[in-house]
Amino acid sequence: MRQHHRLRRGVVSWLWISWALALAHPAVAQNFQTGPFRLNMGFTAGADFRDNANLSENHPKADVLLTVGPTISGGIFLPFSGGEEFTLTLAATYSHSLTGVQGDSFAAPLNAGLVLPIYVAEWNVVLSDYFTYDTDPLDTVYAVNRTQAEQYVNTASASATRQLGKFSTTFAAQRSDYFFPTDPSLEQLGYVFSFTPAYFFREGYSVFIRNSYGINYLSDPTLRDSTGYSVDLGLNGQITKSLNGTISLGWSHLALAATKTNGVDNIDGVDAAVSLNYSQPLRPNTTHTLSVFHSPGISLGLENSSITAITGVNYTLAHRLNRYLTLAPSVGWTHLESLNGSREIADLVVVGFRLQRQFTKKLTGTFAYEYQTRSSSLSGQSYDVNEVTVNFNYTF
Repeated sequence: MRQHHRLRRGVVSWLWISWALALAHPAVAQNFQTGPFRLNMGFTAGADFRDNANLSENHPKADVLLTVGPTISGGIFLPFSGGEEFTLTLAATYSHSLTGVQGDSFAAPLNAGLVLPIYVAEWNVVLSDYFTYDTDPLDTVYAVNRTQAEQYVNTASASATRQLGKFSTTFAAQRSDYFFPTDPSLEQLGYVFSFTPAYFFREGYSVFIRNSYGINYLSDPTLRDSTGYSVDLGLNGQITKSLNGTISLGWSHLALAATKTNGVDNIDGVDAAVSLNYSQPLRPNTTHTLSVFHSPGISLGLENSSITAITGVNYTLAHRLNRYLTLAPSVGWTHLESLNGSREIADLVVVGFRLQRQFTKKLTGTFAYEYQTRSSSLSGQSYDVNEVTVNFNYTF
């Protein structure tokens, strides 16, 4: 069931992962290619200021992190895969704290992906695998009240789709493994199986019914494994010439495994998701992005909680001021409620903007500001953080 992997896979949409981290992987034209290999090499440097780096409610400490390091991205073209390729993005950065609040650190975030489309009879089969190694960004740990930890995530999936005129049917399976070398209690294994029939009003625009079943295993012995299913009705694709995205509404059922002291607990409720992009025809340089979501229960949400209910809204406006300069203000709100364990209720509000400048074909710079406030029902778990980031990326 998709609730089981939404926190880690979909956390970008609802927790606004640090812009500084994302900008460490610039998308640029390739500067080396031979045969099936292509490679981009670059260098990143930046500074990050936080007025509450220790995330304290009563004793905040400011800190400045200086980060430098090389970046590499590339791919290997696979001639038998229908034009797809194995892709790789790597950055090896060293961060130095000017105050010592956060401590110096070395990071080597890694992203690798492979997608293989295979045509079998009249079925379109897609096999994929994505692997990432990174450190939990500030926004994630801030919202769910966890310490930052290194994580390995591998997601393998397979899907088979058959088109029958305006109708289609898709079978899919996915396995997600989460490894945390410094905190094994966070490790998680999840399976999701789904069947999705759809009807196409026109090419690229359809209505679907997604039926999902999921199994989730948690390493922490104090938390409870879960199984569940969901049924969702939705629209997907190019809704109008200016509006595209996905809208879905459905029902979810989740069962928490029994323990020595507790029987099976059942959680039922409505789940909803809206993810839309709108570009006004008269203003093609401006794009509006809106996401609205609600889930009655996801795993590995708040600390010391087997299941967390989540509701939120995010909005971003990206406006291209000129051919070299882009401004993107954003605002987001997330409500988290522990349904088992800590019983914590927390609200996270994030407001900020990002200004990106293309100085030359090889050099880009970004200035970003973000304000986060966390309000919790637990004592000592409410914080406010102001963050300012300046970052430059150069491609050789």
